[in-house]
Amino acid sequence: MIDVRKFVICFFIILAIHTTFIFPNTLICYRSSILVSNRELSFNKDVAWSHLENYSYYSPIVPNSTNNELFLRYARKYFENIGWRVEFQNWTHSNNAKLHNLIAKSPEKGENVIILGAHYDNRIYADKDPDPQKRTLPVPGINDGGSGTAILLELARVLEIPPSFEVWVVLFDAEDQGGIPGWSGGINGWCIGSTYFVNNLNSTVLSRIKLAIILDIVGGKNLTIQKESYSTPSLIDQIWNVAKSLGMDNIFVDETGISVIDDHLPFIRKGIPAVDIIQQKDQYGFTFFRWHHTTNDTLQNCDKNSLYSVGIVIENFIEKVNVSDIKFEENPTWSFYFIVIFPFTLIFTVYCITRLFFDKDMEIANRRISKSN
Repeated sequence: MIDVRKFVICFFIILAIHTTFIFPNTLICYRSSILVSNRELSFNKDVAWSHLENYSYYSPIVPNSTNNELFLRYARKYFENIGWRVEFQNWTHSNNAKLHNLIAKSPEKGENVIILGAHYDNRIYADKDPDPQKRTLPVPGINDGGSGTAILLELARVLEIPPSFEVWVVLFDAEDQGGIPGWSGGINGWCIGSTYFVNNLNSTVLSRIKLAIILDIVGGKNLTIQKESYSTPSLIDQIWNVAKSLGMDNIFVDETGISVIDDHLPFIRKGIPAVDIIQQKDQYGFTFFRWHHTTNDTLQNCDKNSLYSVGIVIENFIEKVNVSDIKFEENPTWSFYFIVIFPFTLIFTVYCITRLFFDKDMEIANRRISKSN
């Protein structure tokens, strides 16, 4: 038999190593009919809010639902009305759910592509609701899903895209279903739509994509946004500098936050600079925000001024973008884990298991020698 005490000790040593180096800063991101053809020079918070109101009419927009289909029809009509080309990625997930990514491409056709992305799906279960009886209900997702989507719809209307650039607005399905039985793939069940999007781009298209900006949970009241730790540092710096120049440094605060599993990671894994613009804690200290994954993620708990703060910063960044200053950089935590910690723990695990069996074999052999003597 294996020495249970030694096995337990080795197990907790390995667990402690992983916990110390990779998990402390990592959290899973569970996470109007305004069809106008004229362009304005700047982001309009009232138009963005109208989009969010319309989003709330279709909510909950869970994958493989009628509401999902109706919202995509609305978004498609809107993009086509302002002259954008709309494409869909349609596929069947392993649980037989029909999933859909919407890809809207700007009228400007440049060599370089900028991705502006957000997930539009809502979580099937409000499993963090304070009322246990409501935890099997879907999440309205007006902030977590709706806010980023509403901002992107308005940005498409007002963006003045620099020469040689093309902007793709991508609305991702099935980002927010992780941890629910039947939802696998993506990144541990999260980010299924963005993973599918990136994995189905050929090498030519991938080489054209210069950066990706993901918006998620950006509509709450008293919004502050920290620098997400997996995001590309040089891209963060440029966006935060734009925010400071616009007097938005009270929103885009100069603090490094947590690492979030979100729709930017599939791009980073392909070597594309990417940033996750996401609220990581609210004014009360709640992770993400107080109503995260509850039935209270509603329009009443959002603020049009938050939509404006994020929208105007991203608009100004895109219109003045300088990709030569944006370099793909591996996240230090991510790289250190796979280069140092993972190989070490693998070797240490093999050593511990070998020692467990070796010591037992030696003990048996010694007993046999003792008996023979």
